[in-house]
Amino acid sequence: MSPDPRIAILNAAGEVFARFGFKKASVEDIARRAGVGKGSIYLHFESKEALFEVCVRQTHAQNLSELKACVARATTPEAQVRAFIRCKLDQHTRAPVGPRIEMVTLFELGTQAVHLVPEMMEADAAVLVRVLEAGVAQGVFAVAAPQLVARGFLELLMTLAPRLMTQEPDVQVKQALDSCFEVFIRGLASPPAPSRHKR
Repeated sequence: MSPDPRIAILNAAGEVFARFGFKKASVEDIARRAGVGKGSIYLHFESKEALFEVCVRQTHAQNLSELKACVARATTPEAQVRAFIRCKLDQHTRAPVGPRIEMVTLFELGTQAVHLVPEMMEADAAVLVRVLEAGVAQGVFAVAAPQLVARGFLELLMTLAPRLMTQEPDVQVKQALDSCFEVFIRGLASPPAPSRHKR
């Protein structure tokens, strides 16, 4: 347990929310796991919702850091787009580890948490925008509006997210998604320069 009560509460809350979801998680369980009294939680966070929001932001910050690292390890713009897609799919399909919260838990809050989604999407899209802009600068991609393409692609991934979060896609679904993503990546490619034939 951390000597800082706020950190101990956040760690405990992340684990409890990850395990039980928002609705079933209780402040009493969080306090017990953190080794503090229930009142201590309300000294640091005004409500269970406020505590959950901080946990979601922490989880997203970890996921964003992981996404940037995955993209940075890839050596070409095409490989970076593939790394971006693979990492986002993995984040949506894997079970939470430690205090990480599944994104499906975020949707339990409904309208109370809806303001978090655009912020998180914008941060994720910024990673893809940088990849697309670098690809355009290198002459590998022909993308007139990298921000619109990145935002649109994230919107598509978000429509897949609830299904990916609630059930592991089977082999055929994975193959179908991979094929669609390959078409998307090929569509980014800059057309080859026309050859000049001497007459």
